Amino acid sequence: MHIVLTIMLLIFGFFKGNWREWEKYHLTIFYVIICNLLYNHIAHDKMLWKYYPDFYPKSHILVDLLYSFINLPVITLLFLTFYPFTASLLLKVRYIAMWSAVSFVIEYPFYKFGRLLLLNGYEYWMDILFYIVMYSMIRLHYTRPFLTYFLSALITIMMIWLFDIPFGSQS
Repeated sequence: MHIVLTIMLLIFGFFKGNWREWEKYHLTIFYVIICNLLYNHIAHDKMLWKYYPDFYPKSHILVDLLYSFINLPVITLLFLTFYPFTASLLLKVRYIAMWSAVSFVIEYPFYKFGRLLLLNGYEYWMDILFYIVMYSMIRLHYTRPFLTYFLSALITIMMIWLFDIPFGSQS
């Protein structure tokens, strides 16, 4: 399932993404990659979600690297390519809501068929909130990166506290 999603994203991204102006988006793409890798590092001992691979070797890390370096960058490029920067606030909110809803629905089969494991108190319904925050932060990073870094740190601290994620060295 993960490979099929990656192939579909690559095809859609190839034909619909704004590759001619990829330089406009590359810092936000790096931000998304770093956030995903940082989640895996911080929550290593108490993951909230893990991917169950479709392929050998059966490693969450390999699937997550696929998401970090292919799926999330393509999603970020597509999201920013079609973002209605000059539209009304209502249309911008609708756009983020649409991307959040579509991501939530696409993720459901992964959850239902055991390819996405939710752990340590994290539940499927929480993903809609996650996607709203994720797409809002991607949009904010594009124009206000330093504010986004500050807010990302606050959100990270809140998640560590809410889910009792062990932080620091474990002995």
